Amino acid sequence: MTELSPWAFLLVSVLATTLPRSLGALAAGRVDPNSRVFEWVTAIAYAMAMGLAVRLLLLPTGPLAETPIEGRLIAAGVALAVFFIMRQRFLYGFVAGVVMFWALQF
Repeated sequence: MTELSPWAFLLVSVLATTLPRSLGALAAGRVDPNSRVFEWVTAIAYAMAMGLAVRLLLLPTGPLAETPIEGRLIAAGVALAVFFIMRQRFLYGFVAGVVMFWALQF
């Protein structure tokens, strides 16, 4: 088996990253953001993100798995409440959830 040089690996990595981005940038000008297809893709993206968030809350791995589920759910609830109370500002909800999760560990 032949050994790939680091430069060949770098070239393949750059092409694998740059080519899809370039094609996406070219196609972006032709996409109608109000089309049904775009709405469907957006819904799928949100569903995947929420699925990952719920999985982290209910079935975590690593050090998070050692924390009680009640603490994770309370911190998530506080984060959501602060997010909506503060007019849907992500940073406030995130900080509130992190602080609550940290406080519940003591």
